[in-house]
Amino acid sequence: MKLTDYQKEMLDGVHGQPKSIAMERMVDFGVAVEAEEMAELSNVHFGTCMLMPRSTPDYYKYELGNSPLTEEFINMGAKVTDNPNCICSTDPHIMQMDKYEEEGYPWNHKYFKLPQAIYEGFVKGYNECKKMGWVLPQSCTPHFNTVIPKKDEYVVSVESSYAAYINSILGARANRENTVTLLYAAITGVHPKYGTMLDENRVPKIIFELEDDVKENLIYSADWAALGAAIAMKCKDQVPAIVNIPKPMSNEGAKLLTGCASPGMNDPIMHLIGISPESPTLEAAFGGKIPKNVERIILSLDDIKHVYQTLCSAKSDKVDIVHVGCPHLTYYEIRQIASMIEGKKVNDNVYFWVQTDTPTYYMAHHHGEADIIEKAGGKIYHSTCFGLLPIRDWGNDLNIATNSFKGVKLFGGQGQGWIFGAMPDLINAAVTGKFESTRW
Repeated sequence: MKLTDYQKEMLDGVHGQPKSIAMERMVDFGVAVEAEEMAELSNVHFGTCMLMPRSTPDYYKYELGNSPLTEEFINMGAKVTDNPNCICSTDPHIMQMDKYEEEGYPWNHKYFKLPQAIYEGFVKGYNECKKMGWVLPQSCTPHFNTVIPKKDEYVVSVESSYAAYINSILGARANRENTVTLLYAAITGVHPKYGTMLDENRVPKIIFELEDDVKENLIYSADWAALGAAIAMKCKDQVPAIVNIPKPMSNEGAKLLTGCASPGMNDPIMHLIGISPESPTLEAAFGGKIPKNVERIILSLDDIKHVYQTLCSAKSDKVDIVHVGCPHLTYYEIRQIASMIEGKKVNDNVYFWVQTDTPTYYMAHHHGEADIIEKAGGKIYHSTCFGLLPIRDWGNDLNIATNSFKGVKLFGGQGQGWIFGAMPDLINAAVTGKFESTRW
């Protein structure tokens, strides 16, 4: 691999043992993926670790693949890169640390309680990561609150929906990365340039065109998620270009649409023609002429309706949990929820979980939406992904309702029944304990 002088110095140990070891392993990975050089990064988005003996009961239910390696570098006194142009940020935790003991949240409810030892291990890991220099938003949407990569900057992310948003909406370049090389990237500030970082791997191979009735019916966040899911199901793991997207496009629509790319496709990128920075036109997306033999697919409203039906695996209309916020909710979505649930009461047999990022959580408390949600019987929380918890241990006689394709795709195979619906129907389900679709 071609290395800069500073990268060679890191490899040779001039800048300390942690950087030397990280760089050596990064070069090995670069050779394996046939990368020719390293990308200088503007952001590394990773997960905080769990620090405890591996003999701890249930350790392997909660360890996310990075803790032993992170502990190795913590013991060396490693710090994240001191390059001021590279922010090292973190993905969500498995609980809101200051509410660990409070009941009714995903980590503490009648079906499950997060073990004390696991909680203590994550608190210790959080504190050690802070000492290493990580910025700790604990969010799957850092592009809304912590770091906004710009066109053609390079990013590595363990968070799939973030990587897809970076490529598709911001025009930066990111792979959906692993939990190993991301740590090396945080310490060195570089990563082998390969995958969707390269021009040749970003070119679309298939074209989707939305019929006008699809454009006219993209009303709720779930509709955008269903659109993304329909594309992911039909694109055959090829990078898609999508035409006839309605404009202006909301942050929520962009978030839910692109959030389907990574869990449903091989590469975390969609070309939204007229919206994606590198795709002002279809010709620009293809880098010139559009290939004559490129496959074209027309998406109809029936395709969106089909996704709504396909993502419902529950065998009854009973609802035990309503979960929204995958990816994390924006403040605008919190306002919508508060307006829909104000004056109503969540059913005594239902948990209504509203998941968001830290800045939005405090905005909602400051402006009153959190109080409305909590008075109704819901729980709003931050810095957490409930899907990282062992949902498989909660029992199979549960139905979980959501408006997230990503949630169903990533967390839906653990024995429970899942229901996909639009926000008004989810609010009604939280109140009545039964799901009835009025959307389609």
